Amino acid sequence: MPNTRRPMTRVLFLLLLVLSLAACSREPQAPEAVRLVLITQLTGEYADIGAVGRDATVLACERINALGGVLTRSGRRPLDLVVIDKGTSVEGGLEAVRRAVFLEQAVLILGGFLSRDAIPMGRVAEELRTPFISPGSTHPETTRGRRYVWRMPFTDTFQGRVLAQFARQDLQSRRAAVLYDSAGDYNRFLAESFRQVYQEMGGAITAFEAYVTGDASWTAQLTRIAQSRPDVLFLPNYHDEVPGQARQARALGITATLLGGDGWEMLSGPGLEALDGSFFSSTWAPEMQAPGSREFVAAYTAAYQREPNSTACLAYDAVLLAAEALARAQDSGPEALRQALSEVEVLDGAGGVYRYRGGGDPEKSAAILRVADGRAVFYKEMTPGQ
Repeated sequence: MPNTRRPMTRVLFLLLLVLSLAACSREPQAPEAVRLVLITQLTGEYADIGAVGRDATVLACERINALGGVLTRSGRRPLDLVVIDKGTSVEGGLEAVRRAVFLEQAVLILGGFLSRDAIPMGRVAEELRTPFISPGSTHPETTRGRRYVWRMPFTDTFQGRVLAQFARQDLQSRRAAVLYDSAGDYNRFLAESFRQVYQEMGGAITAFEAYVTGDASWTAQLTRIAQSRPDVLFLPNYHDEVPGQARQARALGITATLLGGDGWEMLSGPGLEALDGSFFSSTWAPEMQAPGSREFVAAYTAAYQREPNSTACLAYDAVLLAAEALARAQDSGPEALRQALSEVEVLDGAGGVYRYRGGGDPEKSAAILRVADGRAVFYKEMTPGQ
């Protein structure tokens, strides 16, 4: 008698397999994620800035993904964030941009918390026609002549004007001196911008002294500054050098009010104590009462057990700008995203209202902070056109 059980079993198995595959094909597919790359510095002297920016970027992506992702024309799509540590060199940043485009297949790059990094990184992104958003660069050269580069903070042109106005009108100073790092794009441009506006407003620049990154002593420059007897000493330098400059200035008998830019914002502990009575500008402070600030501060503090600063705020809002462009774009290709970014006129972020006028530079208010009793406290808000 022939054995028909085996052929019948095989037929049933094949039938079940076909039905199973058909059922699988009807299951909804997970939406394709959108790849963003953050290029930051997690080693070296500015690793603290890079780490804060990374944490805020991760938080923004996580909060968007918790809502199902960005609502694009093809439905909700989650954000897939890749973080690249550029290291301490400029070339490391350039290689990171190339890796983001060719290896990671990023549709948009976030990066350049310092002007010295953002300017060359943005240049490479422009050459590769990939949208690039700098969360921290204030130097005008960052976006000048570029179609694929955006920024979150105000420019140093605005910051220099604000600080010169503050020195002349609020501090009622007549004589100002400047000590700046001539090797840094940020430092140099902010120093020149301040000098120009201060003089236009009738103030006298009594000394304009330069040094080079890494100098351990500024005695020669500060001695000449002391002899010029300024009312205000402007230090448009980064937080790692400013406390030492302040101590040396006081030791040489300089009693002028110390003034700085947003490069001071990572100051803490003994660094702030050395600057008691000083003022500096920042792109954001919680006291500015932007509509999204309270929610952002609460989320960041809950996630990291520390309060955010303006670096964190701008990095967070850079993701919101990217998400806004993704929601507007015809597709997630780089050219469509560039076009969508150019159409964003107003962004309501954690840091307030960013107004873009068809280019990559926003109009945004500045905060003036005062150092008192080892803490930086909100002093006043200064708006564009004020």
